[in-house]
Amino acid sequence: MSLLYTLTEVPKSKTDIQSFYVQVQGKSPIPSLQAYKEKAQAAWLATMRTGLSKEQRKTILHNFSHQIAPWFQQPEILSDFLTDSYNVGGATSLLALSGIYYLISEKNLDYPSFYLKLYSLLDDGLMHSKHRSRFFRLLDTFMSSSHLPANLVASFIKRLSRLALHGPPAGVVVVVPWAYNMFKKHPACTFMMHREIRDPALQEELEEEGMDDPFDMEEQDPLLTNAIESSVWELEALQSHYHPNVATLAKIISEQFTKRAYNLEDFLDHSYTALLDVELDRDLKKEPEVEFEIPKRIFTAEEGLNTFGQLLTQVVESR
Repeated sequence: MSLLYTLTEVPKSKTDIQSFYVQVQGKSPIPSLQAYKEKAQAAWLATMRTGLSKEQRKTILHNFSHQIAPWFQQPEILSDFLTDSYNVGGATSLLALSGIYYLISEKNLDYPSFYLKLYSLLDDGLMHSKHRSRFFRLLDTFMSSSHLPANLVASFIKRLSRLALHGPPAGVVVVVPWAYNMFKKHPACTFMMHREIRDPALQEELEEEGMDDPFDMEEQDPLLTNAIESSVWELEALQSHYHPNVATLAKIISEQFTKRAYNLEDFLDHSYTALLDVELDRDLKKEPEVEFEIPKRIFTAEEGLNTFGQLLTQVVESR
């Protein structure tokens, strides 16, 4: 694999061929550019058929679209490898996604269960994955078509909103503008933000007793989750998020949709460090007021040991 990765670019003519891993005597051992590409293709196929480790498979998937597929006259022969990787789950599936998209967009590969598999990738680990930015870039492309069914789009919005409730701030700041863009592209889903109850009796009952969320989080088929009948209460709940930047951003769902769309690239590469640096570098108009009482004792209280002192005593005695 290390040798193959040195072949960074596919030569456009025979004169561009510079790398050989055989002993060259006299004229070039490669009779044509086509033969050179066939040897590289055979080498990659032989490598993929060996017992790849998990990390080696990830490395191949990471470089598939720009470094491996161009060597193949018919990259479609790699569809089985990509499909098997896609079924592994986790980060491996996220990386295989870009390769499958390459075959769909460039080689017209037919993948009928694509959105079903894409929906299955929206799990608890997505918001914490280091490949999260790559996934959202591809997801934004996949969901951009205005011909997608409204209930399918609603399922993606709802599931990501639910995951955002317990995701890190760096992941939540991607979900909110992405959901905003989806509502703009698919107006049929806007009922999830505001749906009037016209029956006074039903409205009174809901105000007193509430209601169960009709969305089925366990359903694997995005067409059958009933998300379109639900609401995005999760995004409204994020307006009370502990991180001020997340809480402010989440309020765009409750305001008028005057902005055409958000540029998702502005939100993809956030991290804990970046969010913390923004807060530390912020210019304060006035110093925050802090009130606290300096305790007179650390381990004891008026009646003896306090809770901390009792715990410390148990630790000392246990040793």
